[in-house]
Order: sequence, then structure tokens, then C-alpha cells
Amino acid sequence: MNKVKLALFALDHFSAMAIDQAGAEWIGGDHRRLRARAHRQLYHAAMDGLLRHRASTDPRD
Repeated sequence: MNKVKLALFALDHFSAMAIDQAGAEWIGGDHRRLRARAHRQLYHAAMDGLLRHRASTDPRD
């Protein structure tokens, strides 16, 4: 995945996580909390991938 697609993927899951968290706090429900947790894990994995990709292609090394 290139950097732009990975960044858009991360942003998409971050916004979905925020929506599900707000729904879980407002309405409640374990299903929304689980969905928010899954989106959070995908967001963090994408951000780790971006940071790893940046570190491996950093021209300052």
C-alpha cells in the first residue's frame, strides 16, 4: 500500500472509531464498543505502517 492510501485508510478508520465511540457513549451497547475497538486497532496498525515506511525510506539515514 502506498503512503497516501495508507493515510486515507487510517483516517477512515479513525473517523469510524470516533462515530462508534460517540454512539456507544450516547446510546450504549457492547456492539458499538467492540466496533470502536476494532477500528482503533486498524487505525493504530495503519499508523505504525506509515511510521515504519517513513523510517525505512528516510533519506537522512
